[in-house]
Amino acid sequence: MFLTQHGGVESLIAGLCAAFVMTMAAVAVAIQVCRERGWVAKPQPNRWHKGTPAKFGGVSMWLVVLIISVCVIPASNRSAWVVLGLASLMFALGLIDDIVHLRPGPKLLAQCCVAALSIAFGSALSVQGHPILSFCLSLFWIVGITNAFNLLDNMDGLAAGVALVTASYLAVLYLVGGMRDYASLLCIVAGASAGFLIFNFSPARIFMGDSGSLFLGFLLGSASLLQFRHVSGVPALVFTPVIVLSIPILDTVFVSVTRRLRGQPVSVGGTDHSSHRLVRMGLNERNAVILLYAATVASGAVAISVRHFAYAQALGLTLLWLFLLVLFGIHLFHTEPTNDSHDHANPLLQQLLQHDSLAFLLDPVVLSLAYYFAYFLRFETAVPRNDFVAFLHSWPIVLMAKCGTLWACGIYRHSWWRGSTGDAYRLAVSSALGELLAVLVLVGLYRFSGYSRIVFLADFAVSWMFLVLLRRSFRLFRESIRHWGSPSSLQSRRVFVLGTSENTEVALRFLQTRQIECAGLIDTNGGSDLRRHVWGMEVIGQVQDLPRLAATHRVSEVILPENEFMPCSEAEFVDSCRRDRLQVTKLGLHPLNDDGD
Repeated sequence: MFLTQHGGVESLIAGLCAAFVMTMAAVAVAIQVCRERGWVAKPQPNRWHKGTPAKFGGVSMWLVVLIISVCVIPASNRSAWVVLGLASLMFALGLIDDIVHLRPGPKLLAQCCVAALSIAFGSALSVQGHPILSFCLSLFWIVGITNAFNLLDNMDGLAAGVALVTASYLAVLYLVGGMRDYASLLCIVAGASAGFLIFNFSPARIFMGDSGSLFLGFLLGSASLLQFRHVSGVPALVFTPVIVLSIPILDTVFVSVTRRLRGQPVSVGGTDHSSHRLVRMGLNERNAVILLYAATVASGAVAISVRHFAYAQALGLTLLWLFLLVLFGIHLFHTEPTNDSHDHANPLLQQLLQHDSLAFLLDPVVLSLAYYFAYFLRFETAVPRNDFVAFLHSWPIVLMAKCGTLWACGIYRHSWWRGSTGDAYRLAVSSALGELLAVLVLVGLYRFSGYSRIVFLADFAVSWMFLVLLRRSFRLFRESIRHWGSPSSLQSRRVFVLGTSENTEVALRFLQTRQIECAGLIDTNGGSDLRRHVWGMEVIGQVQDLPRLAATHRVSEVILPENEFMPCSEAEFVDSCRRDRLQVTKLGLHPLNDDGD
């Protein structure tokens, strides 16, 4: 009981360090035992790993957390021990699944039973006057977070690292709230996750398995709800669990939706997670995992920040951060991995992720957030009640006016993610006309009584800025990934890529993996995409401009993506390029100019 005699932060750090050291030792022993007995994970087509890491790493984490908790957490703290005990049941379920591979149905039913017990003992999100709704929300949350960590365990170091960051933030939140025992439990979990991560970071020597991921997911999901029993009257607490755990939630939601739309069971493994897509876009495995770590750290920082704001401000900041994460997910899941195709794919997937219907979903959200923040820019701290009521009455009018002017000004004639320098001007004109139309409607309906001119001036500036950033986000995202993923110096080989379709993106990914630099895209649509940025690359000219562009950019090779639309036949294009001393290469890097091809 030495650790319990030293209160405060020192005992929490001691518990974390003890868990870290003991987990490292336990995992090192587990690796040796598993290799001697042949308990290793062999490569599979639907799994990402290539080597043969040891299995059952979750046993070491669970054992260390249990042993140190006995020394740190008082037996009188019933809630903490209930969470730990039920998390141990979830660990046992995962261990059985690791050994005999349970079917998804019985496995989910068992998870719901354990989650129901947790809710019965107090780990619940309470909605006053609605016990059934409270139970359903709590069950959905606990089971959802449990499986989110299970799905997140798809790349070396990812689940353990996210668990480390999440547990650390929750420990800080509980410590600040005076709930030291819960903070101690979460510090132990953070230390165990860090100790395991030493051996699990790429290249991994051991996997945690379902026993570890279900244990961590259930413990963090249940522990995140304990605050609702002990603290009340703080609206920001409602947002805290969602924000802190937003990365596993985001990955689970997008993977589940895309798998269902293409006819693939959610429970079947695959290489279509956020981490896998980042690697396909050009990052190596370590950088992909580190990027998701950074997003988790940022989410935790937002969760702590919102606790210092009033309800309305906390809501605005939360919605803005969640929107940015959703936008990140949309860019990441914009295209489907080519090796995960299914016969029963739903065509709605392509319509949602690859077509311009996204603009009609994102623009209203952006414009609503802009109008919401305009009120806070006007009143700085808290919006007076009468003005907030005026906001609620006028929001539908302002939204319809601004969306209508965007349509009337031809903003949607081009793809929302194919930005050009002229978009900023057109969006400024459209935003100004939208504000003017909204003001005229409010004057006609309410004589503009109770509304502030400053609010609408601020709304114009914020709306314009958000719309421009939204349309440039695709380019910025792709360029950032390409810059971070590329080595400091690419090979001397530089090429043009023909076209701007989804086939072009496949070609760009291929070039990225081969460290071949793309000097620009060549438009094949009659100049409609000229000077725009598509897939993060600028469309620098048309087919007839190739001789001039080749001399300017010192390029002697053109990549022709498979099935790309061309304004002429392939043979005519190859003959034209041969006369201009340009090598034409198909996506598979099979030269067309050589004799016999």
